[in-house]
Amino acid sequence: MSHTVLLINPNTSRPTTDMMVAIAQACFEHLGRSDILVQGLTAPQGPGMLTEMNELEQAAAIAQHPQVLAQAQHADGVIVGAFGDPGLQALAEQVSVPVIGIGQAAMLQAARAGSPFGIATTTPGLEQSILEQVQRYGWSEQFSGLRLTPTAPLDLAQEPERQNQELEDSVLACIQQDGARAVIIGGGPLAQSAQALQTKLAVPVINPIIAACELMAERLPAEPH
Repeated sequence: MSHTVLLINPNTSRPTTDMMVAIAQACFEHLGRSDILVQGLTAPQGPGMLTEMNELEQAAAIAQHPQVLAQAQHADGVIVGAFGDPGLQALAEQVSVPVIGIGQAAMLQAARAGSPFGIATTTPGLEQSILEQVQRYGWSEQFSGLRLTPTAPLDLAQEPERQNQELEDSVLACIQQDGARAVIIGGGPLAQSAQALQTKLAVPVINPIIAACELMAERLPAEPH
């Protein structure tokens, strides 16, 4: 028996969807779960990248979109591929399968890997939202703080090497200045940067896409051998 996991990208960038799906599929293969097939779904409307509160709120409306709901109801599991988990609760209430947000999964994994944990990301416009999210999921006591890259997020997205460097600096600030023992890279579109940094740093660097896939693998029963 195979499982289909729908990975929803709440922004309208198809290359971002393809990148996240590739990382997710490789993760399931690495976990020995070749029975899980990842299907990507790009937001049919809305912003191309979530960098401000109003864009995150717009993206949450994806949970009510008929096309999204129809696909979610036919999947065996759903991953919401934006760090703010837009529409997560609404989707979970409308389908009977596991629905996992990458922000939710990353914080759970970071708290397991090493408390205190920090978050490094590129979107200062979402700072308040991320702090509220930490509180909402109940991780305030384990949270060491948020570090932001200095360059505008849309500019960084065009320069992967610079994005990696600024995120590395932010991760190091989380570790050296805030005392973090694990650091989350806060963003689905930043998953490639998270992969690049995992091999370079001494503490766990949490890739939110990988965290969500590992949690999904726990929740979907494997085929008995």
